[in-house]
Amino acid sequence: MKFNKKKFSHYIIFIVTGINYCIGLVLSILFRSENNNILLFGQKLVGNLEVIFKDKRLSNNNIYYITLDYGEYRNLKKIYGKNILTPFNIFNILKGFNSKVLVTSHGIFLHNFVNKIGIKTILCGHAINGVIPKNNKKIVKYFELFHEVWLHSPYDKKILCEELFCGSKNLKVLGFVRNQILIENIKEKNELKSENSMSDKKIILYAPTSHRGNNDYINSEFSAFNIKFYEFMDKQLINTNIYLIIKPHYKDTLSSQIYDYIKVSNNIFLNEELNLQNDYDVMTISDLLITDISTVYVDYLLLDNPIYIINNPDPDPYMQRSSILRNIDLPTINDKKDIQNLIKKLSDGKIVNDNTKILKNKIFGDLNHSKIIEKIDKIFLEN
Repeated sequence: MKFNKKKFSHYIIFIVTGINYCIGLVLSILFRSENNNILLFGQKLVGNLEVIFKDKRLSNNNIYYITLDYGEYRNLKKIYGKNILTPFNIFNILKGFNSKVLVTSHGIFLHNFVNKIGIKTILCGHAINGVIPKNNKKIVKYFELFHEVWLHSPYDKKILCEELFCGSKNLKVLGFVRNQILIENIKEKNELKSENSMSDKKIILYAPTSHRGNNDYINSEFSAFNIKFYEFMDKQLINTNIYLIIKPHYKDTLSSQIYDYIKVSNNIFLNEELNLQNDYDVMTISDLLITDISTVYVDYLLLDNPIYIINNPDPDPYMQRSSILRNIDLPTINDKKDIQNLIKKLSDGKIVNDNTKILKNKIFGDLNHSKIIEKIDKIFLEN
């Protein structure tokens, strides 16, 4: 949950949870005990956090997830019971602070104090680093607060060391655990497609970046927030063997008009409505990715499927991108004619896929994704 200064409810939420958080920090000094508890924290239980929470190969540990979003808490509580915590409950806070390891995809409030009470803090990340912040010193200090920073790939370390000028002392090129699942589930592709009645279809996945409130982006021709884009795509997909799946950025919400349109469409689907076990399964079942200024293409390289970059406006033109998002050497989509040609090539099985393997080797090198869960389990057991 990200703080929105325009919402009064967010002030109440952050004040109440902040008070409980501080009380919990103090009391945890008195009541800490040895255990195998692992606490997960992030903006949402997706990606690396989701895999760490669910994967049975990490069951030697008691794994909990705490969320600021009360709606997410209630929904997950129904499924996972006592392993879902909320900072609104002081006893949940105490249980969280009694953990030996805290793994987060983002930042930690009062991080120095959390370190001082004896919790090992680990940044598991949510994407390869695609941004160069204006205040480099601040981001370097942020990374230094963690005992370990688990990196996406050798190229991720290159970005941190050569573009952000971070020290390498606590940086671990572990690989992202969600990518181990992505690769393992390739063999489940046909079954996943069958479970969603898509066995005989080729699937285009459209996974754009967040709109960040930029109206030029929201209203642009190929925007996932523009109803005309859906009308155009629906028309192109009629009488083809192709489906389109839309995966919006987790921070974004589509309009009710678009939701209603997708419900009656026979060709377009939302990833959240599919019968899938993990967030990244939508990549597994797809045959081609379309994205824009997003790092999602990097993980998709592991599938050896075609990737196209669509020419959407930059939703944050003043943001400095890291090299992973500059001059991406992949084919582009610039107009409607390009989309029509792409659909025809995919339908006819004539898509050329040369650049992805070159990029994959450049970013991942010889990183072995098959041992990431095993390495994480070892790290948890050693602490």
